[in-house]
Amino acid sequence: MNRVRTKRSLRHQIRSRDRIIVMPGVFDALSARIAQHVGFDAMFQTGYGSSASLLGMADFGFLIAGEIVDNARRVIRAVDLPVIVDAHKGDGNPLSVWRPVGDLESTGAAGIS
Repeated sequence: MNRVRTKRSLRHQIRSRDRIIVMPGVFDALSARIAQHVGFDAMFQTGYGSSASLLGMADFGFLIAGEIVDNARRVIRAVDLPVIVDAHKGDGNPLSVWRPVGDLESTGAAGIS
């Protein structure tokens, strides 16, 4: 799948519609495939859902940046739709935010929240 094309398709969807784009929250590759199968045009990888799925606990900030990026990589590879990723607070100062943002960009994230 061409990751650049995926990013542009979300931008195109936003600009070319007169309606809201509904994006379900997904938390793993299976939930992402289900969202794609039922017909959504884009999706959002939730921080709470990822924490609950990976750690079995609420989103209290225990997921580290690498875990978020790894989960995003699995989600993005599983579907042919744009995925926006909840990157939490970025894990610290501007320099520590720089790396996960770059990792998410290279993974093919269509956006980062």
